This record gives sequence, structure tokens and C-alpha cells, in this order.
Amino acid sequence: MIAGLELAKSLGAKVVEAKCNSLLVVNQVKWSFEVREDRMQRYLDKLQVILHHFKEWTLVHIPRDQNIEADVFANLRSSIKEDDILLRTVVQLSKSVIEGHAEINSASLTWDWRNKYIDYLRNGKLPTNPKVSRALRAKPARFSLDENGTIYRRTFDRPLAVCLGPEDTDYVLREIHKGTCGNHSGADSLVRKVIRAGYYWDNMEKDTKEFIRRCDKCQRFAPMIHQPGEQLHSVLSP
Repeated sequence: MIAGLELAKSLGAKVVEAKCNSLLVVNQVKWSFEVREDRMQRYLDKLQVILHHFKEWTLVHIPRDQNIEADVFANLRSSIKEDDILLRTVVQLSKSVIEGHAEINSASLTWDWRNKYIDYLRNGKLPTNPKVSRALRAKPARFSLDENGTIYRRTFDRPLAVCLGPEDTDYVLREIHKGTCGNHSGADSLVRKVIRAGYYWDNMEKDTKEFIRRCDKCQRFAPMIHQPGEQLHSVLSP
């Protein structure tokens, strides 16, 4: 909760509505429950300091049966391998929050395909799996990392392409495919347009095909073969 409020404060938000599925946390923030542990009291003190930066804030308790998004993230976390998780980032975040100088990077809070490249380029860390480690050492030659933590991919004949995370790919595909200049092109053409626009992410071809498959207009007005099926037969040359 402290991490989310820090991000909201950095974005300049003045009115915040926080939702929490922990009834204990909600009642402790509202002073309905007493905080007995010293560590929890330090968290609460830090939280009260952050809340003073907002003009108006509300805290709502979400029942467990209505908390679908948190359950999805929990299941996603359990399915990720330990080698793909930057545990050091989470531990550092926990310590800095209590000490009162939380420095939060939204990219480091999201576990996606970019993190292993960022961690290797910045810290030289490799996965424990030898096969994955060998492939990772060969790929970073195509990537570069700037001082702000943004990762780029080198292309052969174009400028550096910004590597996007899962939260941005759908927006980019929607704008290029059916935005102001979109013409509902096919999957291969859409991939080339995304690269020309200066974007890149892993599994671009797979995500593009799935996006076009979900596009209503592409499915409605796609050219269809009306010729009835028949058995294959050989064609003789004259």
C-alpha cells in the first residue's frame, strides 16, 4: 500500500481511493484496531506521512470473493520460476519504505520479459539454468540500457526500439491497428508497422495474431472463401 501511494504521489495525484483486501490493514489505518507490533507501527507511521500529501483520500475494504485481480496476480506469482524474479528489488523496497526514503521504480515492480535483460546489463546476473544462461549471454548484444532504466533493442536499419512491457503492448497494437491511421492490416504487416514505429517486445508475432483474432471488424469483413470444398485432384499440363 505504501508503494502504491508513493507512485500516486510521484504522479501528482491529489485525490486517491485505495482498495485493500486486508480487513486488518484497513482497520489499523482507520485507527479502529490497535497496532501492537513495533514493525507494523513503523509501517503505519510511514503511511500516515504519505497520506498528508493528498488533498483527499479514502480507503475501502474489498471482500475476498470480489478481489479477482489480486487472485490473478497471486496465481501469476506462483507460476513464475524463482530465477525470473528479482527478489533483491522487493527486499530493497521493503527496507527503504521503513527507513523513510522509498525509491520506487514502477518497472522494477513488474515481472516481465525485460527484467532478466535489465538485471544482466546492470548487475551481470545470470540464471542458474545453464541453457537459459547461455542464451541470455548471446542476446544482450542487441539490447542497451540507459541511466533511467529504459531498455532499447537495436535494429539493423532503424533507430533503437523501445522495449515495452505487458501493460503497454495492447495500447500500441490498438492505436496502430485501428487508430487514426490504422487500416486493419494483417498480422505480418502489423508487426512491421510496430517495429517502424519504434517499439519492440518479446513474442510480438504471437500477440499480434491473437490481437487480430479478437478484432471484431477484422473477423466481420475478412475475405472468405465461398467455393465449396472438393477432393484434391492432379492438373495435367497441355
